[in-house]
Amino acid sequence: MRLSTQLVNTRQSYALNLGERVTVGQLAHYLSQQEAYIDVSTLEVARPVGANQRLQDVDLQAGDRLVVFTAAPQAAELTAPLSPGDKVAKFIVGDVVITSRGKKSLQIGKPDTQRDVDIDLRNLVSPRAIGFISRETMRLDFDDRSKIWYAARTGKTRVLINEFEVGTERVPLSDVTTLRLYRAGDEPMNPAFQPLAVIRIEMETVQNREDITFLEQGKVRTPIQIGVGKERLTLNVSENLPLGQVAGSLLGYYKLNPATEYQVALLRLIPPATALGSLRLGQDEFLYAARTQTFALNTLILRDIHQKDRSYTLAAGPEDDVKLVGRRPEAASEDPELDVDLYEAVIPRSDNPNAFKSLSRRQLRLFYKAAENSWWAQLEERASVPVFVNNTRTSAIAPVQLTSGDVLSFGPTLETYYARLEVEITARAE
Repeated sequence: MRLSTQLVNTRQSYALNLGERVTVGQLAHYLSQQEAYIDVSTLEVARPVGANQRLQDVDLQAGDRLVVFTAAPQAAELTAPLSPGDKVAKFIVGDVVITSRGKKSLQIGKPDTQRDVDIDLRNLVSPRAIGFISRETMRLDFDDRSKIWYAARTGKTRVLINEFEVGTERVPLSDVTTLRLYRAGDEPMNPAFQPLAVIRIEMETVQNREDITFLEQGKVRTPIQIGVGKERLTLNVSENLPLGQVAGSLLGYYKLNPATEYQVALLRLIPPATALGSLRLGQDEFLYAARTQTFALNTLILRDIHQKDRSYTLAAGPEDDVKLVGRRPEAASEDPELDVDLYEAVIPRSDNPNAFKSLSRRQLRLFYKAAENSWWAQLEERASVPVFVNNTRTSAIAPVQLTSGDVLSFGPTLETYYARLEVEITARAE
């Protein structure tokens, strides 16, 4: 049977007490108004299941999916709903738009394992520039009395709002603002220094209460969790397979420690018109919504230069990731550990059916560095043939950063290669 699965590595939990007549669709719309990275029309109900249970024992229905949570939820509180006259801040670069939604205080920067941010600049800043950006770059706060957003610098990155450099003292923002970010050592007023990023900030005023979803308070216990996960995977599995074995396979796929503590849950979509009073959630059950983000350049596409319709797409998410490039052991035997199998790129160009074996089974590693929002290539230590990035030979010691237009050549020399792939780095939602 085919089973949709996902691994979720961070999540927050909210405990609400709502009225019986509030529908799941209304709650989903409310969350979408409050959270910058949620846009859903309904929610899922999550029912924890035991690691020893088998698929045939858990009432699996069409559309259900199995989620492995690898971290305990962190308690959080939802922000108060907006009122008429409040202003929503929109951060715009090209066709990427991120809004403050219901939040009135925003930390802007790059997240790490110790702290999160409200506006993740990896969505808005190119990978070559993101490494020069402070983890905590600036802060925006909304003043309820004056109905004005104020900005202040909180890191070393130099910040220009229109033509004014922002320091640690708060400055007001107009309804349309151009934000420019510079290195700590740059002189923003000197035209010789180019900004790391140019971001347009627009303010949208809430006109009336009809624009806002309000939730009736009541006595219905409504636990909600919001998670950030890896890409969804569809597996072919047996109904007799223990769920703990499925979880172990996902942990192995993402190269996580087998001893990682985890929780397995079966998730099922709820019709949006369902009233909370009729849900009757069990003691350990909760409602779930996923945060989705489009990172500035989080997808690496490798295209065979000899056959453009043959490509390998490697997507990363909010964390560091590693992809493996190599070749299968035998022509009829694929290697499930490989993210890029060069067999199909080698064979059409050779009369020798074993030409692919000139490459190592483990030839190259591709790294996604989340904090820098960038892709890198590094030769495997025991690779049998060189790999070139453009005219530069890679090594097993120092990785080489990749950019769109780069060409990867696998072979003894640039002229005598077995496979050649062109690099494209682009944005794609997870």
